[in-house]
Amino acid sequence: MKSLSREIKLFLLCSTFYRLASGALLVSLTWNILNQEKVGHVPLALAILCSFIPAFVTPRVIRHLSHKLNGQQMSARFLFGLVFLALVAGVCRHNTSALLVTNLLVWLLFLLLEASLDMWFTQVQRGLCAAQVQRISGATTASSQAALMIGPLLAGTLTPVLGDFGFTVLLAAIFLAVALSCYNSNRPLEKSDHTTAASSITTQELPLMLFIPMLLVWPTLGAFNFMLPVNVAEQGWDMLELGILDASFGLGMALIGVLVIAGISGARLFAFLSAMLVLSIAAAIAWLLLPQDLVLRCMCLAVLGVAFGGARIQIRAAIAQRLDEAAVGRSVSRANALGTPVLLVVLLIQLGAISSAWALPFLMIMLSIALMMRLALQRAPLQTATSDATPFP
Repeated sequence: MKSLSREIKLFLLCSTFYRLASGALLVSLTWNILNQEKVGHVPLALAILCSFIPAFVTPRVIRHLSHKLNGQQMSARFLFGLVFLALVAGVCRHNTSALLVTNLLVWLLFLLLEASLDMWFTQVQRGLCAAQVQRISGATTASSQAALMIGPLLAGTLTPVLGDFGFTVLLAAIFLAVALSCYNSNRPLEKSDHTTAASSITTQELPLMLFIPMLLVWPTLGAFNFMLPVNVAEQGWDMLELGILDASFGLGMALIGVLVIAGISGARLFAFLSAMLVLSIAAAIAWLLLPQDLVLRCMCLAVLGVAFGGARIQIRAAIAQRLDEAAVGRSVSRANALGTPVLLVVLLIQLGAISSAWALPFLMIMLSIALMMRLALQRAPLQTATSDATPFP
């Protein structure tokens, strides 16, 4: 139990600091790309769409690497790549083309890391009961989203002090420290791991009502990442306001993670998801009707973050308890790949109706929660996984 506890703590520590640096890097890249060209919102939309093109590559990469490495070992190697790309982002901050290429490569590693971290999560929760898995998932969501909340604020406050390049050096140092922590604690992928997994998990195809919400996670975040800086720019606000609004969304996701740790049981899953659906609807109505004040916008996004975070916690726990470690990596990467054409459609809709671009993330979150509610009603094998849900991311 002691070694397991150390492994869980290492996972929480690494995933938290990775997301702290990644949230700051994403906001910095997005803001710089938005302000490179004065030709409307097309460059930002192009950057966001291209960010998800690597999702077509990740299933094959994960499938290949899973024969030789476990989730923790993959995560270490991908993090070393982010050290280099963070420095490149600082050097090329005034070159639009270089920023777009860097953004593309950064997202390739982000997508690979999301799959490898889900594999690592499956590894650390193996052999635990549903309630324990719920608490680990909730703790991961709370810590990760708190980090993602702080990351954009760091970008907004430290960039003017350190300069663009100085700030990217700081981010590279954080990525390096996390990578070394993962790498130095690596343990070989032993046969006993697969044997244990095979005896405790029955691998099966994911139900469509679970796969679709998993597929919608990244398109939802992509739609959110497009609409938020556009809305901030239209209000005449700056990167600090962008960081505050982004942090509000992360705060909501962190809060729901804490509530899950406190003990939302599987028996109350349907009520839990119903509350998430009501909150997402309330946030959409408030965004539409309330004045465009920074504080009110923050409140809307915090409520939306609670709903989205609740859905992600449930999705994550459901797939972790249905599939073994390698299958989780393949399923997550496949969902990310299939989510790319969905994101293309969403971005085209947003570009065609900029004034209503804000509505798409709200509607996609509502759809995901509604599908999970229907799946919860069926009870099925998901009953053991109802204890939790990032997403995380």
